Amino acid sequence: MELGIIAIIISIMIALFPYVRNRYFLGPELTIEIIPNGGNSLSRGLSSKNKVNADGHIDGNNAIEIFELSWEFRVIIRNNSDNTAYYPKILFISSKPKFTKIDSLNELNPIVNTDSIELKAEYSKFEECQGKDITTTTGIPDELKNLKILIESRNGKKMKFYTLYCVEKNKNQFIRKIPKEFK
Repeated sequence: MELGIIAIIISIMIALFPYVRNRYFLGPELTIEIIPNGGNSLSRGLSSKNKVNADGHIDGNNAIEIFELSWEFRVIIRNNSDNTAYYPKILFISSKPKFTKIDSLNELNPIVNTDSIELKAEYSKFEECQGKDITTTTGIPDELKNLKILIESRNGKKMKFYTLYCVEKNKNQFIRKIPKEFK
């Protein structure tokens, strides 16, 4: 009698395993890659920090200027799984520096397996310095080194899956719960 009950329980568990696995554990694995795509610096005029000579002129060779610096990036989101990613969203921590501009990610457009989406992004800032001391606009600026990006997506059963990307580590981490800093 006991052996029959155990056999029934085991057969029910075996039958439920694929359903539970597909619903709760199999989801899309979206990865993020950030590729620097150049940048530029534009002089926006002289700073009010310049000292005026006795004759009312500013020494042009040592003048402090206001520069607008901008970095451009390609943000590539890839689906590296067999599961379609439905309702993808891109999230940033609101209290930390992030891209100044980024293309929007259409939440109604699913990302099918082995597909990728490319977004254009930009980061801009102003800097007051002499022309010889200007920051270079190659690579990733120091302000974005601690940037974290979270992508939320759903599988076909509407379960949420997350990818956390850290710029500093250049690493994607697949997690099941939204980190507290993104709430």
